[in-house]
Amino acid sequence: MLQNWFKIYVYNSKKNKAYFFLTILCLAIGIAAVLLSTLYLKEEYSFDQWNENKETIHFVENKGEKMAMTGHPFALGIKLKEEYSFVEDYLSYGYYQASTIEYKDKPVAVDKILATTQNFFDFFPYEMVYGAKKQIFKAPSEIVLEEQNAVALFGKGKNPVGEQVKIDNKIFTIVGVYRLENKRSSFMPEAVVNSYQFLTEEQASAWDQLSGSLLVKTSQPEETAKAIDALYMKYYFEPWAKKSNITLEALLEQLDGMLTSHAYLHALPLMHFQKDGPITGYIPEPMANVKLLYIIVGLSWLILLLSLFNYVNLSLSQVLFRAKEVGVRKVLGGVSTSVLKQSLFETSITICLAFVLSVFLLYLMLPFTNLFLQTNMMVQAQDFALLFIAVYVLIILFAGLIPAIYISKYRVLKVLKGDFHRSRSGSFIKNTFLIIQFASACWFISGTYIVYQQAKYMTTKDLGFKADQIISVPFLIEEDSEGKAQKYLTFKAEALKIKGIEELAVASLEYGEQHGGSSISVFPYKDQNVMTMRVPVEGNYFEMMGMQLKEGRFLDQKLATDSIENVMINESLLATLGETNIEAIHLPDYKIVGLLQDFHTGGLESPVQPMMFSLLSNDSNFYSVNIKVDVNQLETAIPALEQLWQKFNVDAKLPFEYEFVNQQFAQTFNKIQQQKQVLLYLGVIVVFIALFGLFAVSSFNIGTKLREIVIRRVLGANSNALIRKLSYQYVIYCIIGFGLSVVPSYYLLNLWLKDYAYRIEIGYEVYLVCFVLMVILTLIIVVSRAYKATRVNVLKYIKYE
Repeated sequence: MLQNWFKIYVYNSKKNKAYFFLTILCLAIGIAAVLLSTLYLKEEYSFDQWNENKETIHFVENKGEKMAMTGHPFALGIKLKEEYSFVEDYLSYGYYQASTIEYKDKPVAVDKILATTQNFFDFFPYEMVYGAKKQIFKAPSEIVLEEQNAVALFGKGKNPVGEQVKIDNKIFTIVGVYRLENKRSSFMPEAVVNSYQFLTEEQASAWDQLSGSLLVKTSQPEETAKAIDALYMKYYFEPWAKKSNITLEALLEQLDGMLTSHAYLHALPLMHFQKDGPITGYIPEPMANVKLLYIIVGLSWLILLLSLFNYVNLSLSQVLFRAKEVGVRKVLGGVSTSVLKQSLFETSITICLAFVLSVFLLYLMLPFTNLFLQTNMMVQAQDFALLFIAVYVLIILFAGLIPAIYISKYRVLKVLKGDFHRSRSGSFIKNTFLIIQFASACWFISGTYIVYQQAKYMTTKDLGFKADQIISVPFLIEEDSEGKAQKYLTFKAEALKIKGIEELAVASLEYGEQHGGSSISVFPYKDQNVMTMRVPVEGNYFEMMGMQLKEGRFLDQKLATDSIENVMINESLLATLGETNIEAIHLPDYKIVGLLQDFHTGGLESPVQPMMFSLLSNDSNFYSVNIKVDVNQLETAIPALEQLWQKFNVDAKLPFEYEFVNQQFAQTFNKIQQQKQVLLYLGVIVVFIALFGLFAVSSFNIGTKLREIVIRRVLGANSNALIRKLSYQYVIYCIIGFGLSVVPSYYLLNLWLKDYAYRIEIGYEVYLVCFVLMVILTLIIVVSRAYKATRVNVLKYIKYE
C-alpha cells in the first residue's frame, strides 16, 4: 500500500515539476527561517543560564518620576549586608577599562578590565585554571587573568600565579587564571582587579558619592528593594535635612522628585534583555537588541505560516485534477480514512524533503547571519532533533489535515458527474488564505518603507553639529581630573604646529555610545527644582564643532567673568525653565550669557537633555580631545600627531587610536540599520511567497476554466474582455488584503516609532505606494496567466462538442 502511494506521489510530482519544486522551496525557506530564529532566540536566552546563582543575583536600579540612576555609593552594599539578613552578599563594579598589561616589557592590549570587589567569582563562578577562589584577592593590587590573556603573556601551559604585571605604571600580582570558554554572560571580563575591595573609611561611609553599579544576592528582591529605599532615607536624606535645619518632609517636597526614587531589582538572566532606560550601558557586555529579536522570531513564523498557506492552496487546487482518481477509488471500495491517510502520507514526504532542503539553507545562511548579528550561533543535534519534531508535527496538523479532510469528504456522484470544481468550501479556504497572504505582503511593504524612511530621517537629520573633519582621540583616560587640563594645554600648543591640524578643543561630552565626564546639577527656579547636565567646555569648542548660537554670545576663555559665573544653556534647558529668552532668566549663582541650539550627543531614541555649559577648569574631567583636521592632509597629519602622542607619553601603554566624531555618532544607528536590513530581506521573501501563491492558485483556477474560455472565444468574446474577467477576482482579493493590512500595520508601526523621540509621521503616501505596488505585481502575475489562457488551441478543448 505504501509503495503504491509513493508511486502515485512521484507520478503527480513529475507531472507538476515546477509547482512541486517551488512548493518545496517555499516550505524550506519557512522552516529554515523558524530554525534560524529559534537558534537566535536560544543564543540570546543563553546569557547567564549556566550560572548556578542566576535566580538570586539582582541588578539594582533606582528610578523616580524625574530621574533614574544605576550608580550607588559603596556604603549602600556594606549597610545592606550588615543590617538585613536576607541580603546574602553584594558586588560593586565599574565600567570595563581598556589598557595594556605588561610583563617584562611584553605588552598585551586588553579591552575589558573590570574593577570590582573580592567576591566576583562567587557571583560568577567561572572555572579557575590556576589559583583557588578562596585564596584570591587577599591583598591590594591583585589581578586574575582570563586564560587567553595569560597565554599571550606567559605562553601556553605556564602557571603565572605569583608573577607581577604592570598596568598604567601600577604593579599587580597575579593570583589566578580563569576560563570563559563558550559561556555567555552579561559579565565576561578579560581581567579582574580588586580595586573596589580595600576602601578608605571615608569611601566606605560616604553616601553622597556614586562609586559604581551594584549587584545583590538575595532570594527576596521585593524586600531588598524596600530596604534600599529605607537606607537611602536613613543615611542620605535624613542627614541632609538635619544639616539644612528642615524636616525630612520639607526636604522631599523641595526636591520635588529630583533625587528621590525607588529601588528596582532586575534578575540576572533578564539584564541582557532590558529594553531601554538607564540600565543600558551599565551592564558591561552589549545588551540584546530586543526589538530586532521580536521582529526576527515573529516574522520567521509568519513566513512559515504563509508557506503553509501556499501548500494548502496548491494541495486544494491539485485536488481538482485528482478528483476523479479519488472518486473511482471510492467506487472500487476505497474508504474515506484510506484517502485521508494517503493525503497525510504525501504531506509527510513533502515536509521531509522541505526539511532536508531547509537544513542545507540553514547551514548556508548561518555564517552570514552570525556576522550580521554578531553572534556565535551553532546547530546542536539534540536541540535540532526536538525542534524538527515540534515543527514537523505542527506542519502535519495544519498543512496535512486540511487537504486530507477536504479530499476524503468528496461525494462520489458529484465528482464523477464532473461538477466537483464548483465546490464552495474549497474555494473559500483558498481565497481566504490568498487574502491573508496579500495582507501580510502589504504589511511587510508598508513596514519596510516606514523603517527605511525612519532610518533615512535619522541619518540625514541635522544633529546640531558638524563633525566630518573632527576626530576624537582618547586622552589620559586613567588619570584623575586634577591637572589634566594643564597637560592638555601643553599638548595642544604642540599639536597646532602640525601641518593639517586646524584646531583642538575639549569638553566633558562624548558622542554616540561613549560615556562622558559631565555631571548632574540641580538648582531651584521659581516653583520647581530643575535638573540639568553640567558640561565644562573649552572656549573654542562650540565654534570648532559648528554649533549654532541662537541668542547672546559664546563663552570666552579670555574673560575672567566667564570662568567664574557666566554660563550658556541649550534650548532644552530654556524650555524646561518655561522661558522664551535668556534675558528673562535670573539665577542666584549663574549669569546666562548665551543660548545654544540643541545638539545630539546620544541616539535619537531620547530627547536632547537640558544642558548648562561652563568654561573648563583645572579640575574638570574629560576623556578625549576633539581635533579638527584638514582631510586633504590627513595622511601626513595623523602620523605626526601619533609621534607627538608618544613624545608626551599620553596613554603610552595604549595604542594610538582615533575615530571621526560623526562615525562615533553613527554607531547609535546600528540597531535601526539592522532592523531595516532584516525587514528588507524578510519582506522580499514574504512578497515572493505571496506572489508564488497567487501564481499557482491563479494558474490552477484558470486551468479549470479553459473549456469555458474557448467556448466564449468561439462565440465571439473579445480577448481583452476575457482577460479582465479572469483577473478581476484576484485584484479584488488584493484590495481586500490591502484593506485588512492598513489598521494593524498603522497601529504596530506607530508602536514601533513611539520608541524614538525624533521620528517621522506615517502619511497616506506609505499606503499609496504599498497599494500601487501590490496591484501592479498582482496584475503582472494574473494577466500573464490569463493572456496565456486566451491563446490555447481551440480544437483541443471542443473537438468532441
